[in-house]
Amino acid sequence: MLKDSDIPFRRIFSGKLRRYFSWQNFIDPLFVLLGFLQSLRILIGFRPRVVFSKGGFVSLPVVLAAFILRRKIILHESDSRMGLANRISAKLATKVCVGFPELAGKSKKYVLTGNPIRSDILSGKTEEGYKLTGFSQKLPILLVWGGSQGAAQINALIDENFEKWVKHFQIVHITGAGKSIKKEHPHYIRFEYLNEELKHIYAITDMIIGRAGANSLFEIAALQKPNIIIPLQNADQLLNATYFEKMGAALVFKKGADLFDLASNLWQNKALQSGMKSALKKLARPEAADEIARIILDQ
Repeated sequence: MLKDSDIPFRRIFSGKLRRYFSWQNFIDPLFVLLGFLQSLRILIGFRPRVVFSKGGFVSLPVVLAAFILRRKIILHESDSRMGLANRISAKLATKVCVGFPELAGKSKKYVLTGNPIRSDILSGKTEEGYKLTGFSQKLPILLVWGGSQGAAQINALIDENFEKWVKHFQIVHITGAGKSIKKEHPHYIRFEYLNEELKHIYAITDMIIGRAGANSLFEIAALQKPNIIIPLQNADQLLNATYFEKMGAALVFKKGADLFDLASNLWQNKALQSGMKSALKKLARPEAADEIARIILDQ
């Protein structure tokens, strides 16, 4: 993404912080140390006033180097549960921006900003969406995606009831790279991946089935689309999904349930959709990127 920009970019080594047995646990501390030394050299050269970190294991050597050099550190945590790298980094940070209200009250340096979303997702054009898909306005349009991981489970749930799905919905299915299902129908179109075109698909979408990654959830909130969430079975996505469900902003698919029945019932229940849209509007924080930028620039 940075190839065509004028933004200087440097890579560093890093090691994952695993809390389970792995032979890599004996090697990765060396990579963390190497990444820390690289970060010191890079930061001395860049001479930044502020270091901004989004977390993840690759961020920790940079944050440690920034702390040694007495640079101000701003963190952002997208999920409703703080990751291990950010929990360590938060002790050294000047400010910690968080996406979910549940993290905001930990101390004065924690600030509820919400999660930044792509600004162009609200600028899609319906005519472009219909042109991309060949769909009409006769049936509701359902957007289905599985994210960068675990698309196979959601793909299988569409595949097993395919005839029922296409009888009641027009489906835009983002399957993930190399994970397409072999189905053809005028009410079904699949893409392995969408980038610039996604905003036009959003513009014609009536309902969404997707994962519980924080960025995806906050895009859904900004769009105020009725939705069904199928979280990956990890703590972050499960907690994100639970929060959105508790707030009335999503339905969460449970193991053993019938996804088609859940989607049909949601579509037919206009009162539930209306309540969900209101809850999503309350959760949406479209100014999140501006707020984070302001915090950085104020340092």
